[in-house]
Amino acid sequence: MAHDSFRRYVGDGSRSSGGRTSIIRGDAGRYIASRALATAVNTALAAERPLLVTGEPGCGKSSLAYAVADELGLGEVLQFNVRSDSSARDALYTFDHLRRLYDAQAKDPRANDPANYVALQALGKAIASAVPRVVLIDEVDKASRDFPNDLLSVIDEMDFDLIETNQRIQHQARPIVFITSNIERQLPEPFLRRCVFHHIAFPDDATLERIVRERMGDQDNLGALAKRAVERFGNLRRQYGDSLAKQPATAELLSWVRVLWRAGLAPDDVAAMPISELFPGALLKTKQDFDRVLGA
Repeated sequence: MAHDSFRRYVGDGSRSSGGRTSIIRGDAGRYIASRALATAVNTALAAERPLLVTGEPGCGKSSLAYAVADELGLGEVLQFNVRSDSSARDALYTFDHLRRLYDAQAKDPRANDPANYVALQALGKAIASAVPRVVLIDEVDKASRDFPNDLLSVIDEMDFDLIETNQRIQHQARPIVFITSNIERQLPEPFLRRCVFHHIAFPDDATLERIVRERMGDQDNLGALAKRAVERFGNLRRQYGDSLAKQPATAELLSWVRVLWRAGLAPDDVAAMPISELFPGALLKTKQDFDRVLGA
């Protein structure tokens, strides 16, 4: 029999620590995780491994970390946004060499202590924390191949060295790490071995309707409007599929429904009007996709 502590994350928002308005960067509503996704989160918690989450852009990969932190009462998420020039050390700390040089030239006594120029970053703050923190390393596939490889020892030990101060930072409470990828390139196998993996499949229509209602609250006529919008949205994705440069995802759907509702459109209007008259700029994000769907 599984220990109760294994199922720490439920994933339906029922144990949200802050209610409807607490979730995900000020957005209202709860994060709705599938059973498989909740199981993946709990697997990562039990294994004390990072959870690597893949899926198309806008499917809720990054929001998952915020939902877990909220439900488990672990405070603010510490987020590191990966860039093409990011190094693994950037996720741990930065050292202001230029400021120290300036202070030394100005004979400022602070220059005598290199610790004055260290700034812990997301993963470094979590490792140094006395309580468990949630870390989000977002879009790891944007970085060079060296980035995930250089994280290997940190992922294993959750300790790191401050080279400039000759200090070793050792974890007191192991961080909960979420790593997202848009699958733009294959990640190194040694890195993958150290992660628990889950791919977020695109939600079915019923789940999309539930997500819309969660995020938009109890607005008048929203249920019928959401149903018609999800039908049009799903038909568009099914009809054009991979021929679109940027397939609209959950994030685009939420923006689109919000526009439709604020414009005062009736559900029958959403079902019958041509997509060109239904604010397509909320769904389509490139000229190529506009030409493909609406005609040149």
